[in-house]
Amino acid sequence: MWATVAGIIVVFYGLIYSFEPLTFFSIPFAEYWDDKLSDTIILVASIAAIALSRKMARNFSPSEAPYRIWSLFATGMSFWVAGEALGFVYDYFYWYKTFPDYAVPEFTLMDACWILGYFFLGLSLYHQFRLIYSSKSKSDQTRSYLALILLAFLITFGLTGLGLAVGLGEEVSRGGIFLGILYPVFDLFQGVAALWLFFLFRRGWLGRPWWGLLLFAFADAISTFDWLGGFDKISDQAYKYWYLLSALAYLAGYIVTALAFMAADDHLRLALEPDHSASR
Repeated sequence: MWATVAGIIVVFYGLIYSFEPLTFFSIPFAEYWDDKLSDTIILVASIAAIALSRKMARNFSPSEAPYRIWSLFATGMSFWVAGEALGFVYDYFYWYKTFPDYAVPEFTLMDACWILGYFFLGLSLYHQFRLIYSSKSKSDQTRSYLALILLAFLITFGLTGLGLAVGLGEEVSRGGIFLGILYPVFDLFQGVAALWLFFLFRRGWLGRPWWGLLLFAFADAISTFDWLGGFDKISDQAYKYWYLLSALAYLAGYIVTALAFMAADDHLRLALEPDHSASR
């Protein structure tokens, strides 16, 4: 049932995103309110993902590895939801109050929330892989994790220099370009890790919550490709289709995460229920 509800929500969101229904009425700043309506759907979906991930963690005691994994996952999601909520604040002051201008500072509290979200989700992935590859020493696992973080920053630093050399991000500071590239690099690393877990767990319920990260990586990849000038030579209609696909994938990331935790919680509940048939 919940999968059907989720599908209806995604379709409804797609219609709002595509047609901006409030613009058909004589409503001041209709475009802004259409945007906030679609943002509200994303915010509700993201809050559901947090609530269900925290519920999942409570199925385990604090001393158990799955508790750390899903608590860190929920913390990372919480920072992302804080970023979603702050988007309403920044849009109000930098869009609604200053219309028709829209110039948000290069680094905001939203960016701090996104980065912290990546950090805790990365820790969650780290503990998940530690649990899977428990035969390796903890020191080797920690060094591998720190090496991946260093590699992500080195790749971002190199791409920032390359971007400046080819004229990427005119009127944007070096720090702004670095930040803009850092997100897709983090997406790439977390997306590869999530894909790895997808194949490790096959269709198992433990791997499903990570599917949302794959959808986030796909959605951000489209935005990054556009930022790099990849859509400069396509038609306006094709451009809208690609951004619709990105928006739907982004919303689906939260919804798939919520549904996966819901299914996992049901699986655990059924597994922990006593088998009454054995006493008959």
